[in-house]
Amino acid sequence: MTSNGADRRTFLAGTAGTLATVAVAGCLGRSDDGDDDPEPVLDVAEGLESDTDPAAWRDIEELRFDGYVGGWLGLEPTAIDHIENPTLVLVEGRRYELTWENQDGVHHNFAFWDEDEEVVEDYSTEGTDVPGERETLVFEATPEMVTYRCEYQPARQLGDVELIPDPADGEESA
Repeated sequence: MTSNGADRRTFLAGTAGTLATVAVAGCLGRSDDGDDDPEPVLDVAEGLESDTDPAAWRDIEELRFDGYVGGWLGLEPTAIDHIENPTLVLVEGRRYELTWENQDGVHHNFAFWDEDEEVVEDYSTEGTDVPGERETLVFEATPEMVTYRCEYQPARQLGDVELIPDPADGEESA
């Protein structure tokens, strides 16, 4: 009987040691450094903040995005390159061409919304769920534009729109 008691104590001691190691590893593996900066959802994104300096946007007329269920990935211009759901700075009254490509086979479309969450002047693409398929939207930047979104994933695929005056008008923004 003594050998069974010793085997049992050895087993229990080993189990307790293993559980203690797992508990400590779980505590040590957790990072709580107080850094509350949000991280991009998309693995391919490098950040969440785009360049909103009006000078970086004055000569832009073409925009390119990749569409993922986790968000829009900016590609062009440089001010939005690899930024998740970047802020678009558009010159009021300028005509733009926006092209996006489906990257994940989930149904997406691209639409500009006003403050009432209505599509502005039918500025939306039809949508596609075909990986690699592209859609292009030609539009004129108007003051009604507040956000852009995917109407199928509006909580994850959305970004802000800022309008600046046309530099040809001689107005400078702050």
